[in-house]
Amino acid sequence: MIELSQVSKRFGDETAVDAINLKVAKGKFCALVGTSGCGKSTTLRMINRLIERSSGDIILDGQALEAYDPVKLRRRIGYVIQSTGLFPHWTVARNIGLVPRLLKWPADDIQTRVEELMALLGLPIEEFAHKYPHQLSGGQAQRVGVARALAADPDILLMDEPFGALDPITRIKLQDELASLQGRLHKTVVFVTHDMDEALKLADHLVVMRDGLIVQQGTPLALLQHPKDPFVESLLGGLERGLKQAALTRVKDHMSSLGPTLPSQYRISADFSLRQALSMMLRDHTDRLAVVDQHDVPIGELSLRKIVKEAQLEKGSMREA
Repeated sequence: MIELSQVSKRFGDETAVDAINLKVAKGKFCALVGTSGCGKSTTLRMINRLIERSSGDIILDGQALEAYDPVKLRRRIGYVIQSTGLFPHWTVARNIGLVPRLLKWPADDIQTRVEELMALLGLPIEEFAHKYPHQLSGGQAQRVGVARALAADPDILLMDEPFGALDPITRIKLQDELASLQGRLHKTVVFVTHDMDEALKLADHLVVMRDGLIVQQGTPLALLQHPKDPFVESLLGGLERGLKQAALTRVKDHMSSLGPTLPSQYRISADFSLRQALSMMLRDHTDRLAVVDQHDVPIGELSLRKIVKEAQLEKGSMREA
């Protein structure tokens, strides 16, 4: 869906992005991470030509970027920023319907689409349709921003620190909602963030940048297991990389068959992360948990000893490789 080949951006004598190569497959979620000023947002904005590249090639859905009219290009790419960019004197419904109106959709189709997206993003129409941005909380305003970006059903969604200004609880909730949304819609997403936990939670493809260069890219699990250098290792959490890796795996992938008796009075859902399981073990002073399904029926057990043994075997196989 998106391919950058030897793409650079220079501002005078300063090189913001330096000959990067990046491919984002259709329907995948790509997160760009790195320290401030590393070129993440510049890379994002070159994709929809908010910033013109200095050199290199960008291919979008099989065509060179220059083949698209810049205005039409931006209308077919959803774009979400930290400050939401909502028009303050427009209602929520009017803000969401902006791009379909620019594309001259019929009024009934616009109304249907607005109602559909408000329902999808947990914004009851009767409560929010006629509100103005200043009447919304930060989380509600970001939901409206995401709805507006999705209004014309774009194939590509660009998101630049969309949750950066939100409190931790709201941020986590919106991350969960975005992950659920992506699971249903399968948009091609390029997402810029400073929050490594956010990137690891959401991304299929993780891109680490430094000084305008791509230092390493791949699946989150691959980078956690094989960081290229101390910079990537530090960015991924250093000594906490093991816990971050545990957050990417489910309890059901590590449980054993259920024995004749329950291993513990403490229970955990099979769909919880291994990190949550380890946290529960520490909290409840136990090394075994009963694993239950969605109906709270025991289906297996989780053993700390087995988890450690699996980690030792994995480390051994990595050394042999």
